[in-house]
Amino acid sequence: MLLLAILCLTAFRVSAFAAETAEVRIPVRVELAGGKPSAEETYTVVLQAVGEAPLPSESTLEITGSGRASFPAICYTEPGVYCYTITQQPGSDKKGHYDNTVYYVKVTVTNGESGGLETVIAAHTDAEMVSEKREIAFTNTYDIEKMPTVTPTASPTGGEAAKKTDSAPKTGDDTNILMWICLLALSGWILFALPAGRIRCRK
Repeated sequence: MLLLAILCLTAFRVSAFAAETAEVRIPVRVELAGGKPSAEETYTVVLQAVGEAPLPSESTLEITGSGRASFPAICYTEPGVYCYTITQQPGSDKKGHYDNTVYYVKVTVTNGESGGLETVIAAHTDAEMVSEKREIAFTNTYDIEKMPTVTPTASPTGGEAAKKTDSAPKTGDDTNILMWICLLALSGWILFALPAGRIRCRK
């Protein structure tokens, strides 16, 4: 009986240890820069396993516009190092330039000091995973629309009206007024000088 009890207790501990799992949700962020897209787009981000790494229930993630989301939970049942790649599929807007960065993600699963499993997530942009840790973020840039240049158009009464004005008969007086003033002054001086000369001759 004692031996049976020991065997049952051992079996219970093993099954309990095997039943322990750790869950990880990998977050992703999408940002927009530049101009505005022609229409709001939904961006698709894809998670792929490297080797025998477990996958979530859905390995594609959709984010509409700029925002954050996470893949469904990935369950781990034993310690190990699990690797993934995360990429973004290009959109369809002709003005869009879609971020084609490849993120290499490493999930390290270890036994916790107080039992259970502990996880650490690290994302890099190099396959060797030795570069600085990065947040998984995709920045999509759109071309800025140029404002159309407005060229001044001739008004209906613009050029033709000016031509009509130039070709119309002139009705003003083009007489040189300064010349007539000079002649008038000269006449007055003559009228004044003649009597004075006659008076001098008489004397």
